[in-house]
Amino acid sequence: MADGKNLALGIDVGGTKVLAGVVDENWQIRGRGKVKSPFRGGPGEMTEALVAAADTALAEAGAERSDVTAIGLGLPGPLDAARTTLLRAMNLGVEKWEVPSALEPAFPGIPKRLENDVRVAALGEARLGAARGERLVVAIWVGTGIGGAVVLDGKLWLGRNRNAGEIGQSFVDLKKAGDGTIDGTLEGIGAKIGMTAFMRRRIEKGERTSVARSVFEKDGRLKGSDLRKALAAGDALVERAVARSARAVGITIATLWNVFSPDLFVLGGGVAEDVGQGYIEQVRVAASRHAFFTDLADVRIVPSALGDDAGILGAAVLAREGHEPRG
Repeated sequence: MADGKNLALGIDVGGTKVLAGVVDENWQIRGRGKVKSPFRGGPGEMTEALVAAADTALAEAGAERSDVTAIGLGLPGPLDAARTTLLRAMNLGVEKWEVPSALEPAFPGIPKRLENDVRVAALGEARLGAARGERLVVAIWVGTGIGGAVVLDGKLWLGRNRNAGEIGQSFVDLKKAGDGTIDGTLEGIGAKIGMTAFMRRRIEKGERTSVARSVFEKDGRLKGSDLRKALAAGDALVERAVARSARAVGITIATLWNVFSPDLFVLGGGVAEDVGQGYIEQVRVAASRHAFFTDLADVRIVPSALGDDAGILGAAVLAREGHEPRG
């Protein structure tokens, strides 16, 4: 049973799943809920998924909806400056989705605070995870796409447009840069979508790989299990795709280091977690080759410590403390 009624509800909304957690005042997760994200389900189905995940978490915690004093949500897309609307998330089938209003019937009168999902995860790591106690932290989440966040003194740095941290849109290869596309960007090379595109091109030229079927399926999504099995079997094409991803991430980290010299870089997301320590090591090698003044201080790169809980706990921090960004 949940003690007291001062509970925060943290909800991490992803392209494939919705995770919810009931978090107490000591930042302990008392109950969890998980439901599948309806692919292009639209606002109605997505709202139902959020409420279902929340109710499952509350039931596990032995709590009621009325016990929740604040709700924080991490959402997979850009938000408006007022933080009331998810501007778009094509894989969820939503555009200009006013999430607080959508949740009001289920949770009336409760503060509902929104932020981008990667920024929420970064906040969780900065306050309660791998970057706890560090002053300037840069988080990079490598998954289907690539997102990022900057945390200064435990607060998100949002910048003038309130959406700072889109590290995935940094250019790594200007020769392939295209107007309005991800070609040549970190995301276009290092994310799963970039890795898939690279392997598709190589397969069309006659190279063989154990993941060919996944690469050419309708959605073109590589599962983490596909990557792990292929790497364990010594699949040369997958190894090259992973190496390209790690090198692109490492070069980007070196650039950020040369400009800002952060105290810590935190790597998370499906690719980093699926490939594991070997991926982190490749990123470190690439970063060290391009970073300056490492004789004065080393570039520190660590994996996420909280895993899936980073989003839940970061959302709970957001729920309790609201938006007090550093910039």
